[in-house]
Amino acid sequence: MKRFLYIFFLFLFVLSASAQTYEQWVERGIKAAEADSLTEAVNYFKKALKVNPKDYRNALVFTNMGKVQETMYWQNTQEKQNASDAIESYTMALGFAPEAVPMLEARGKLYLRLENYGKALMDFTTILDVDPHHKEARNYRAFCYSQRHEYLEARTDYLRVLEEDATNYSAQLGLALLCQNTNKMTEALERITLMVEGHPDKAELYSVRAGMYAENKQSELAIMDLDKAVELEPENQNYYLARAYLHKEQGNKRKALADFEAAIKNGVPRASLEEDLKSLK
Repeated sequence: MKRFLYIFFLFLFVLSASAQTYEQWVERGIKAAEADSLTEAVNYFKKALKVNPKDYRNALVFTNMGKVQETMYWQNTQEKQNASDAIESYTMALGFAPEAVPMLEARGKLYLRLENYGKALMDFTTILDVDPHHKEARNYRAFCYSQRHEYLEARTDYLRVLEEDATNYSAQLGLALLCQNTNKMTEALERITLMVEGHPDKAELYSVRAGMYAENKQSELAIMDLDKAVELEPENQNYYLARAYLHKEQGNKRKALADFEAAIKNGVPRASLEEDLKSLK
């Protein structure tokens, strides 16, 4: 009997020590991630998983590890292995909790950034099966549909969001761009103009409308909108570039050259504009 009790308490002690070790590895992983020691963080999370491979809490461990691996992907010149590892970690997390919205969202957003629109669409659809009112997932799914040229489905999703939230910025902008992409230019301009009126301090909206005006052969209006965009965000190189090409198209070499130089000042490599600069001299 005494021997049995000794073994029993020894067993409990081992379990307790394992649980403590598991939590310690997880804590070390979180701290390492916060300190931007990403490789160490991954190693610590893996050690925790090795201690308790079937623990239900591993759903969160895999998710945290996936986020670290995803960060490594974007920091380390987009090394494909890190992206694959992150996808695998998110997938393992979902193995523990198949309908967990935060995990589906994490994997879906990564698929989206990797331009794997089919798989991203599947994850956002699963989120909407769980929560039909998840506006962010519906906006993301609409974008995926749009990228896959499934425009009717994209429009349906954007309109569904706007039915529930008429001022939803992402859905408004997404629908305006969708109209532009499907050659509904009148509706596109109407929608983006309403957004400009509602958000007069948003430089990107003036830039988007400028693109629509330019596509509609209304260069003067496009330049006026880019003037406003530059005024609101004077360090945005893209606005200078867009305006430079419009000036160049109009034959205004002096203004085009000034905008190209401003774009270079704000980070555009001079070598990438060498041919444009030569053509203005």
